[in-house]
Amino acid sequence: MLDRIDLKILRILNGNARKSFREIGRELGISEGTVRNRVKRLTEKGIITGFHASINPKNLGFEVVAILGLYIKPSKVEETLNKLKELDEIVELYQTTGEYDAVCIAILKDIESLGKFLAEKIYPLVNVNGCKVTLVLRTFKDGSKMPI
Repeated sequence: MLDRIDLKILRILNGNARKSFREIGRELGISEGTVRNRVKRLTEKGIITGFHASINPKNLGFEVVAILGLYIKPSKVEETLNKLKELDEIVELYQTTGEYDAVCIAILKDIESLGKFLAEKIYPLVNVNGCKVTLVLRTFKDGSKMPI
């Protein structure tokens, strides 16, 4: 069970994962060691799964963000998702209910790269029965922060 200190630590790290344990401790009025032990426990419990840099893909020359709705052969969903998660272009991958069996977000250099990605990596997957592509025009909020 998480207490209010754990939640405060998670909120702080959610906003800035680079904040030191000393700074967090000072902000919460607890010792650096207490913060370190709590973060270790939260990590061991699988609540914290990593510390990540937030990277702007456009600043690295990746101009296309595509949302792919995938239709997958029902008996092959797990196998197909395991193959898809290995593709570097796919940055998020979800098994879903509703119209699609899975939805993923792919980031690519340009439209030509998207076409090549679809033709060479998505459509050849035997178990993918179809794919609908939606291009992102602008991002107003990404999913990098948890609502805690």
